[in-house]
Amino acid sequence: MASQKKIIEMIGSVKTIYPYYAKDTDVQVLVKTWTLLLKDYPDKAVDVAFFKCLQTCKMPPTPADVIEQLNSMVDALEATDEELWSVYTLALRKVERQLGYLQYPLFGETKDDTHRRIEAVWESLPERLQYYIGSKGELMRMARDYSDEDLKYERNRFFKQMPQMKKRAEYSKIAVLIGSEVKLIE
Repeated sequence: MASQKKIIEMIGSVKTIYPYYAKDTDVQVLVKTWTLLLKDYPDKAVDVAFFKCLQTCKMPPTPADVIEQLNSMVDALEATDEELWSVYTLALRKVERQLGYLQYPLFGETKDDTHRRIEAVWESLPERLQYYIGSKGELMRMARDYSDEDLKYERNRFFKQMPQMKKRAEYSKIAVLIGSEVKLIE
């Protein structure tokens, strides 16, 4: 969480570089506004993003500039579509193997054990893949029905859908945040 102390340091840095920044503005209101906008981000991340802004911005940085830098830092750490494809095909193969164990169980294993392992595969998938697949049942169907030839066509569909899945994942996070704030207000 970006602390008020960190925000005061940042605004002090901006005022040092741009002496006329916020000249006619109430500094307490400015600090409260920046703190409110950056409160969801850790101090260290805000610090790095802020100094990246100072290095690149030609005007005094705004909270929006800092948040843009933070988002680009997060995007750089996020799995690429190619990496997600690898995770997806590996999950299909793991589930396919588990489905074989449903027909021919391992010694001492029950169907519940196999279903738990399939559930673990489903839970381990990144959120974007879960949105793409839809449900654990659909993952099981795909693992059972898809051949290597089908995966060639599936790959094209996968890469076309991934940008939309990224947006859905972002919107669901926003919906959760809005829902949690609504509960706090009520």
